Order: sequence, then structure tokens, then C-alpha cells
Amino acid sequence: MSGAQVPAASRTYRDIAVIRLSSLGDVVLTLPVVHALAQAYPGARLRYWVKEEFADLLRHDPAINHVRELERDARRIEDLVSMSAELEDCDLIVDLHASLRSRVLTARQKARVLRVRNQRLLRARWVHARWSSPRPAPHALERYARTVAPLGVTPAGPPRLTPGGEAEASAAEWFGRHFGAEPVVAFCPAARHATKRWPEAHWRELLDRVAAAGMRVAAFSLPREREGLAPLAEAITKSGGAWCTEPLGVQVALLGRMRAAVSGDTGLMHVAAARGVRVVALFGSTSPVLGFAPAGAGHAVLCRNEPCQPCTLHGRDACPKGHFRCMRELAPGQVFDSLRVATAPA
Repeated sequence: MSGAQVPAASRTYRDIAVIRLSSLGDVVLTLPVVHALAQAYPGARLRYWVKEEFADLLRHDPAINHVRELERDARRIEDLVSMSAELEDCDLIVDLHASLRSRVLTARQKARVLRVRNQRLLRARWVHARWSSPRPAPHALERYARTVAPLGVTPAGPPRLTPGGEAEASAAEWFGRHFGAEPVVAFCPAARHATKRWPEAHWRELLDRVAAAGMRVAAFSLPREREGLAPLAEAITKSGGAWCTEPLGVQVALLGRMRAAVSGDTGLMHVAAARGVRVVALFGSTSPVLGFAPAGAGHAVLCRNEPCQPCTLHGRDACPKGHFRCMRELAPGQVFDSLRVATAPA
């Protein structure tokens, strides 16, 4: 929380709600705002509204008094209308999502509502109208910071995640069971959308280079994602590495033990960066110009900037051009060179 600018004189808020329901990386990137609000209004109760699958990112953060989880079976509009009554005691609501659901939650509230500008049109120009020469979209950190600027609050620094003691203990046990004192790098090879995934053969070649350099690999994903990458998982195991499908809180803690991380444009990319780990980020169908590069210093962002890139805001099931050059021609040797820089002593 250090470094945030605190307003010299402003209205005092006693009950603050921050809303960012999803997704993994987006929730991580809201943390500088959360920490700045806690520093500016130390006497306030700060509640964070988020979907239950991301709650473990937040429940141990010292700036957050309560995490309001949206259960999977309670996200219909009528559910949200009922839940909105819980916000009636707030005197400040910071909506960092600006989705239909967050708008339903904040409708007709008496509290002051500050809502993020999502820059959807600007980002859509990059996908559908690059001929119009759009400027790069502001980073998500900048957009979130602008949301609280009317308060005189200025977030500072990159996001930082705080795992709980139980998650740290589980991470220590898992790490000790699989690794010794050798340097370990993280692979985050999975992604919901196919066009965000670096080819599995490239991951295999990178694994060989990492092993030859005397480093071991810990891969991170959901269990079903590991099943879809079975040959890579087998190769990692044979090389002396391990694949982690532990709950999110344990993965957060474990990523903080890594020497560096290689990841596509996914939520775990932002988690690793928020744990202070240098990231080699691989962009395929998306692009850093959309405003979601890993936050902080020391990261390597690899993007070929093909004429057709970005072709989507979130990812696709297949390359619309059929060549998939954005990922296929992102060479393992180039990624390994960036990884060597990332693992070098600071």
C-alpha cells in the first residue's frame, strides 16, 4: 500500500465497496486501487465483490475487510437485484467492471458510484478497424486509477497478491516434495481460447532448453487443462519437473517461489507478475496494445505484431486466417533467450 497518494482534504468514507466480478487477471489488476483506497480512508470498511472462483485472490489481503462472493448458482439478474440491498449501507461504490451485472448491483444506490471506462470502442478499433490508426489503449492499471482520480486518490506501484498462511504452508509442502534447491521456472501453457496457446511442440522445445540449462519446470493450470496437454505433462515429469493443479490460493503462493514464468496472455500471467516474478509473456491473437501487458518492471513481452494482430479482444477457437503465425512463428529460441534474461540475478 506504500506510495499511494492520499488526498489532503476530502470527504471521509466509512463503507466502501469495490466491484470487479471477473476475470482472474482483471481482478489482480484492481489491487493498486484497493490498496490506495485503504490508505486514503484507513477508518473505512472495504468490501470487495467478486465471483467465488476468484475469491482466494482477495480473502487474505490486509486492505480488504470482507470478500462478497457471488456463487455460481446465484448470478441471474433477479439474484443481483436482491443482492443489491447489501450495498445500501455503502457511501462509496467503485465499479471497476462496468458490466451488466455490476450495473444492476449499483442501480438506484444512494452512495456515490465511480465507474471505470472500459475503452471498448478503442479496443474494438484494433480488432475491426486498424486502418483507422487507433492509439494503444491505456493499460488496465491506468483505467482503474482514473476511476478513483475524482477522490484525489492516486494508486501507485504494480499489483501485489497476499496468499494466506494456509496456502503458503501448502505451497511449501508441495515445493519441497517436488523440488530441491535447483532454480525452478514456471510454465503457464493453458488458456481458455486456442489462439492464446503457444503450440505444444514449442513448449516441448523450450522445456529441453530449460533442462539443458540446469533449471527445472513447474507447470500451472486447472486439472482439465493438464489433461488436454498430456504429452507435455509427461515430458515435464520425465525432466524432473512437476505440474501443479492445486487450488488457486496454493498456486498463487507457489508462483511466488518461481525464478521466472513463461505464460500466454492469461490470468496466471498477471498472478505471477503480482507475486513479484519476472514474466516472459507470449501474445497471440491478442496484443499488448489492448492494455493488458503484465504490470511492473523486468517483464519481457513477446508479440510478433502481425498485420492481422490482434484479431480478437479475448481469444478465438481457431486462427481466422488459418496460418496462426502470431504464435507458430514465435520461436522457442527467442522465448528461451528472454527467459535467460528473466532468470539472471537482478
